[in-house]
Amino acid sequence: MTNNQNSKFAKFHGIDRNQIDWYPTVDESKCIGCGLCATTCGRGVYKFDYENRKSKVVNPNYCMVACQTCANLCPAKAITFAENDATREKAQKIIRKTKVLGKVKIELEKRKDELKS
Repeated sequence: MTNNQNSKFAKFHGIDRNQIDWYPTVDESKCIGCGLCATTCGRGVYKFDYENRKSKVVNPNYCMVACQTCANLCPAKAITFAENDATREKAQKIIRKTKVLGKVKIELEKRKDELKS
């Protein structure tokens, strides 16, 4: 796993992304090598090891905090974000710890014209 930082993904609501413990883990013993995660993730979190026919997490901090699309799509249930299927609890803990809701309220006001329904 590398820790490259694309400036586009360097922050989560103003918080350094490398300060937030949220990224997928692939259990290679469960991974069937379908590549769905590597081809679906639009943030470049994964690469595919063609020799071993397994997906690899190479840019963990590119993962959008609380996203779990890859885990939801994985037919082998090989991708996790937290132990014991506690992903929602982990995501909510991150939100509380980083106090991101205050930052989001400010962002909502700044982006009012863009986000107004």
